[in-house]
Amino acid sequence: MAYRTTTRIETFPSFRSKNGLKFVGKCYTPEKYNQEGVTLVFFHCSGSHKEVWETIIAHLLGLADKNGKPIVHEAWSFDMPSHGEAAKYNKEVLRSAELSMSVNEWTEGFRAFVKLGVFEGHQLVAIAHSLGATLVLLSLMPGELPPVNYKYIVLVEPSLITQESWKEHMEDRQGALKFLAKATMKRRDTWNSREEAREYFETRLPWNTWDPRILDIYVRHGLTEAEDDGVQTGKVALATPKAQESAAFVNIEPHFVVVEFLKTLDRSLPIHFVLGTDHDVMPDYTHQGVIDVRPPASVQRVPDAAHFVVQQNPDGVAAALTQILNGAVWPRAAL
Repeated sequence: MAYRTTTRIETFPSFRSKNGLKFVGKCYTPEKYNQEGVTLVFFHCSGSHKEVWETIIAHLLGLADKNGKPIVHEAWSFDMPSHGEAAKYNKEVLRSAELSMSVNEWTEGFRAFVKLGVFEGHQLVAIAHSLGATLVLLSLMPGELPPVNYKYIVLVEPSLITQESWKEHMEDRQGALKFLAKATMKRRDTWNSREEAREYFETRLPWNTWDPRILDIYVRHGLTEAEDDGVQTGKVALATPKAQESAAFVNIEPHFVVVEFLKTLDRSLPIHFVLGTDHDVMPDYTHQGVIDVRPPASVQRVPDAAHFVVQQNPDGVAAALTQILNGAVWPRAAL
């Protein structure tokens, strides 16, 4: 489906800087859209960026109901302020920060964006991967800014775990998170060119497990022009600072908070789960424990993919989301 994009950059107050923090979102508008259709809002995982969803978005924008009417009005995807393009605009703040960016700050940025009235009259459907899933649930909780109103939510491989599962498997979970954090900090982050970077990614985990289209997008949007004391060096570097990505793996408290919140969340809000069939970062018991907290609207498994299902099998994720958007997997009572 052909579409046009516009990028919107807003500045919101932050304890980090008197100049505030930049919040970056990209809107995808299809050539043919339905004013009464749903507006999809996407949130990425740690270490990723808003454009990671583009292969999936292109498919979903082309969906139509049985009468040929488009299902989607438009789609938006948002960077965490320390990730992707947003990290470029916030580089001075990130460079001087003593504390790494938290998912709570991403949440407050999105709530402030919603308060601008951009989505006035829209039916929002949140689609969120891993860390992004925590943002969506946090955005439903009471706070200084009003909770966000969603028609329904899709959690894709959420990085959530119950307190009970954590305590039972604490050694395993702590070991996995520490490994990810350390591995991220040891990762190479600068290359002479995008071509050299792509060759590097093609032979190393996790990138060599990704769909080639997603890797192409990562080379375009997951890298940025490298600088030394503010002067471009002619090289490219990871757009997301390693320290910011690494910190996301060890800041686990928000995940516990939202799981507890799930227990009290109004049952009338449908929550769907899209999971990989394989297990690496998130064992099956982590997902099952969360699913058992609150009856889901649906649970789908995407083949040939694990926690990084969006990167590994975008077509499978798109197929699962299609089933949700066209109502094929909803409980009969909800239709």
